[in-house]
Amino acid sequence: MFYNTRLDISKEVWSQILTDREVTTESDLNILKIVYESKNHEIGASEIASKLNIPHHVVINLQISRFSKRVINKTGAQPPLRKDGKPRWWHVPFLGYEKGGKFPWIMRPELVNAFEEVFGQSDTESVYSGEIIIEDITSLPEGTVSQVFVNRYERNRKARNICIDYYGSKCAVCGFDFERTYGPIGKDKIHIHHLVPLSKVQKEYEVDPIQDLRPVCPNCHLIIHSKREPFTIEEVREMITMSNNG
Repeated sequence: MFYNTRLDISKEVWSQILTDREVTTESDLNILKIVYESKNHEIGASEIASKLNIPHHVVINLQISRFSKRVINKTGAQPPLRKDGKPRWWHVPFLGYEKGGKFPWIMRPELVNAFEEVFGQSDTESVYSGEIIIEDITSLPEGTVSQVFVNRYERNRKARNICIDYYGSKCAVCGFDFERTYGPIGKDKIHIHHLVPLSKVQKEYEVDPIQDLRPVCPNCHLIIHSKREPFTIEEVREMITMSNNG
């Protein structure tokens, strides 16, 4: 089972929580930092305990439960509930699932964004299907590209975030919304399309995330790059309209 319950705490509120030492202690931050820096922001309590030289994962579970209770007391949000009506405290900062006797946690997307806003982006590896992300938070250059194949290219994550903040994470072509369809795990799960193909640029340049980029779903992104000279967003929209009317 995948635990994917919505929680009414925004990125802005999480940012306030992360800087409030009455809610988020240094011990909480040590745990959250490890989760954030893990691949796709996913790791289990036992692995966290090992990284912190703590002999048992129960200590981590208790710390996260205490943190979650403080978060709920601060925000007044409704915590995710078990079938018996009791709060599932770990599910406040994390999504999660069980596999092979292990129970990995996945940091909620809003908390990921808040963590980056408060502490800056790190070298964490978070790669969405078809995208390779370059970590560079000081500027927004797009690097040299040897080949562009469908939707696989070098990507600056700060530019991606600015694009999503401005346009949202619905597909600019068909309007598909991952979060609406799949719940919290789908938040911000969108590809970012260059209006000017990087293969044409052939040099480093300063990308304008609002003028140069658009959020598109993987399906539409694939169609856009289905010919040597990519289709425009308007052309693919017209294809969809014609297909629906045909």
